[in-house]
Amino acid sequence: MWNIRGTAAPKQRFEPFAPIEVLDDYDGPRLFTLSDAEGELNLAYWSDSDQQICRYVVVPTTLRIVNALKNGNISLHGALNQPRCWLCDVTHQGELTACQRVEFETIPRDSLPAMGTMLERAFEPEPQRVDMQGRIRELDKDQLSFDLREIDGGQHTQRFIFDEELLGEVVRAFDENVRVKVKGRTVPIKNLAHALALLRLSATGS
Repeated sequence: MWNIRGTAAPKQRFEPFAPIEVLDDYDGPRLFTLSDAEGELNLAYWSDSDQQICRYVVVPTTLRIVNALKNGNISLHGALNQPRCWLCDVTHQGELTACQRVEFETIPRDSLPAMGTMLERAFEPEPQRVDMQGRIRELDKDQLSFDLREIDGGQHTQRFIFDEELLGEVVRAFDENVRVKVKGRTVPIKNLAHALALLRLSATGS
């Protein structure tokens, strides 16, 4: 279980930790609404578990956001990315043991739904293959993303996200300012693609 970087909050805020409406159920509730002590509607997302607890990301929500999730008008990541956010640890028997106020950006990427993931797979457009050559610019190591520029074929720039295992190759290509071929697929977000492989090109671009 990953460490929490936040501030302890009264667990009574979310007691009882009981779903109002379950939006996704896989071996137990994975995404659901619940009410807090002030009667505000919240969205809870299962992010991790071990033998003792399940950890949930909990954020304030509205019926408009919940309906947008159901209708495929907002992604899971978009619904969870709110200014206020808590991490709640709950036993497998449903007892809330700890609650911390955190910044959404500090939650590990692999503990959140991938960007563009929708509540129903039918809402997600079919990804298209991406195969581009260019130079890496505007590298963001924290967000694991970069711009590919000087692209063959006239396109000015393409924004890519990538998994951590590609970080070393991406950093070297950026530092050495070499041309690369990036292979990947589009994601359901405008002007964004997921890099799956990176190939350094020779000086001639062959």
